[in-house]
Amino acid sequence: MWLRADNAYYRGKLVGFCRERGWDYSISLTDDRKRRPVLEVLEGLPESAWEDIGMGEQAAFSLHRPQGWEEQWYVVVRKLVEGRRKVLIPAHTVILVSRNDLPLKELARRHRGKRGQENAFKGPLVELGLHHPPCRGYRANQAFYACGQLAQLLLVAMQYGLLPKAARKHGLRPLVRHAVRTVERLVRTGRR
Repeated sequence: MWLRADNAYYRGKLVGFCRERGWDYSISLTDDRKRRPVLEVLEGLPESAWEDIGMGEQAAFSLHRPQGWEEQWYVVVRKLVEGRRKVLIPAHTVILVSRNDLPLKELARRHRGKRGQENAFKGPLVELGLHHPPCRGYRANQAFYACGQLAQLLLVAMQYGLLPKAARKHGLRPLVRHAVRTVERLVRTGRR
């Protein structure tokens, strides 16, 4: 089992939960307050400690103990090239990882695999306005997002089954606006 998450899930309880079950995890740190202590550990690190992982990036391990946690391993990736140009100041990506026995390149690759999953879910988030789940419970939010994905699938099926080809390329927003909200207005007008 491998949990791949973003900064919102950087919590000691979640990491402890994963450790107890023997699950692997990798969590992005994008908040500068959380990244700073990890990056400070690497200040003054010799160039030889950085490992080339391809695509103009280098990586190194960092060991840090957040307040109230056990000591944790982090992979710090620094980007030295943007396109074909060298950058003046490297950009750093910090990833909390459960393992330090895998190559740095592999750990970065595995964590970045979540991008495809995130992109697949951008449709419901953007087009159906599901960025902020309304529920407080984790399971309730899971159900909310599952319903959002089902709604997206039904709308795509409607788009390809009922609309002419010219109308298919505009995404789901026009379909939501004209098909779904029209029904909503009729229901409100009829006071039902």
